[in-house]
Amino acid sequence: MKNMLFAALSLVSGSSKEQQESTLKSLEISKENEYIITGTYSNVNSFWGLNVTNTGTEDYFYTFDTDEIDHVYKKGEETNIESVKEGDTLKITYDGSVSLVYPPKLNHVTRIEVLSPDQEDKKQDKKPE
Repeated sequence: MKNMLFAALSLVSGSSKEQQESTLKSLEISKENEYIITGTYSNVNSFWGLNVTNTGTEDYFYTFDTDEIDHVYKKGEETNIESVKEGDTLKITYDGSVSLVYPPKLNHVTRIEVLSPDQEDKKQDKKPE
């Protein structure tokens, strides 16, 4: 699955094998086959979604269905999707699949966490392994 993801990202971004590691800077893969991606909640061309800018190659924008989300957390407390505002940094858990529509859509989003500014700083300071 990881190799397939690398291949798909390489085709989309035109990156070489050496660039694949930097392409996945903001994508973390967990052991339970859940994927986590981090970006800024934005409105682009009348679409609301996740703007991912720290990939090392290109910027990406993904939409997602808000009606299928099981959990939304802000400041450690469970809340609803209406409390998420434009400009918030989001950490989104989904199944790893992306619909190839315009704009691309993250499928089966199960959790959204609104990161506070201090959590964002810790994430940026974390060195890649």
